[in-house]
Amino acid sequence: MDLNPAQRRPALEEPRRSFGADFLVLAAILAGLFSLIEMGREWHHPFQGKVDINLSPWYLPYYTTLSFLRGAIAYVLSFLFTLFYARWAAYDRRAERFLIPLLDILQSLPLSAFLVPVYQAMVAIFPSSNTGIELSCIIVIFTGQAWNMTFSFYYSLKALPNDFAFVGKLARFTPWQKFTQIEIPYATKGLVYNSMISLAGGWFFLSVTEAFSLGDNQDYRVKGVGSYMSEAHKQHNGWAQAYAVIAMVIMIVAIDQLIFRPLIVWSNKFKIEDTESEYQDRSAVLRYISRSRVFGWVHGKIARLIIRPVVHEPNVTAPPVPKARPKFLEAVPWRFIFLTIGLGLLALGAWSLVKLLWEVTFSAWLHIFWCLFLTLIRVLGSILLSTLIAVPIGVWIGSNPKLAKFLMPLTQIAASFPSPLVFTNLYFLILLVGGNLAWGSVILMMLGTIWYILFNVISGASAIPQDLRACAELTHLRGWQKWRTLWLPGIFPALTTGWITASGGAWNASIVSEYLQDYTPPLTTTGLGSLISEDQASGDFPGLAAAVLAMALFVVFFNRFVWKRLSAIAQERYQLLT
Repeated sequence: MDLNPAQRRPALEEPRRSFGADFLVLAAILAGLFSLIEMGREWHHPFQGKVDINLSPWYLPYYTTLSFLRGAIAYVLSFLFTLFYARWAAYDRRAERFLIPLLDILQSLPLSAFLVPVYQAMVAIFPSSNTGIELSCIIVIFTGQAWNMTFSFYYSLKALPNDFAFVGKLARFTPWQKFTQIEIPYATKGLVYNSMISLAGGWFFLSVTEAFSLGDNQDYRVKGVGSYMSEAHKQHNGWAQAYAVIAMVIMIVAIDQLIFRPLIVWSNKFKIEDTESEYQDRSAVLRYISRSRVFGWVHGKIARLIIRPVVHEPNVTAPPVPKARPKFLEAVPWRFIFLTIGLGLLALGAWSLVKLLWEVTFSAWLHIFWCLFLTLIRVLGSILLSTLIAVPIGVWIGSNPKLAKFLMPLTQIAASFPSPLVFTNLYFLILLVGGNLAWGSVILMMLGTIWYILFNVISGASAIPQDLRACAELTHLRGWQKWRTLWLPGIFPALTTGWITASGGAWNASIVSEYLQDYTPPLTTTGLGSLISEDQASGDFPGLAAAVLAMALFVVFFNRFVWKRLSAIAQERYQLLT
């Protein structure tokens, strides 16, 4: 594993510089700045109760750009949150007891639990402009991106081999150098693939995020491809829906080829192996961008300021440095302050929740528990079916870089389609084979489950060292024996992370899979997801709070006693050690 990419042996030949590459890099930077400026104008427009969406295809590039910027801003926030939160939980034993259960709760909360309070709070704070509703949209997209990335980084830190930490001590790394040169490289593979599923998760609920109604009088909508698709679906405009699908496909493929494909190729340098594979993954975009002087200058600055460690002279004993008095900022216990603020906010929210739950009757609670049991059966069924499908496909893709180059964009497209369009058409196929929503919702729920398992399995399979694969070939392992001794142990740590995040995704997907609102009246089946959707549509806040609380508490309980134990087994028995 290359722990220090800044100190790799330089290439024999410098990449040939290209004026065209410089032009494209500068053009991309300028396009990004102008797009942000245009987005800022949308934020400052006066607030309107209902935004008119023009279904002309000529507006789609503008709408798609706005949606992409919201997703990009939410991703940056999610990435920063991941680095801070996961590292804090991994190294602070006391805080870990609180932070990880809180993360379980947050990832299990349905989208409705964030939509309603976030939109109402932001609109109340910014009543005269679109700033509130735009911020709400970004925050809700953030809630669909951050949790699985945080879990991935957290479990990577917990599984960090002791050898790597010992190397950092020998090199006298500072905490920042250990973070940038040991922890981040070790977790890069998982972060890249979980970033892909995070963006896909944001697009999956895009039409709900950019256009949703609360009761009969409150309608929240912003300009974007999600609201365009929602309006086209509402008006039964087939051509507009087709245009929206084309725009989504173009955006997803562009993101894959321009961003994630180069990141996947770049992350291969951090694999733990001594034997180089026969096929070296390539990215034409990364190779072309590396010829840019602008890109090279930025990369060099980052390498010198962040990545490259301080070189220590050998056999030189540093004179003792007198202990200076701590500065004010260094003396402040920031972790304790953040934890106290978080507990205070939770206490305030708990008091408001208790006042709502006081109105829920005993019979309503019994009905909630029965709905919870039915949805639990569907969730477990969807996870089981998703695992049976995703594991062989994920190993197949992750172990074949040539294949992954062509199939990864297709998997991202499939994972990113907004739920209303997919669910309505897929349920029509279920009806054709004599199905109903009671069991058909399991199939619909898989669309919000299988991708978390698939992308994590791809990450785990691609990270298996070439040495182990070569040993399997030399010993002529075939069939189930090879799966039992190589593939399943190799992907098991990543698979457990996929199960944990897929569980939250399944409970979230139950809201739209058990309640199909595109029918008149909406088509429902008994379950906790449909109960939450019905309470949201009717504006029953006490019932909504009770159902959401029941879901969150049960998911935390299940995670602690099932998924966490599997994760502990994965960390103890199936680490890839050097």
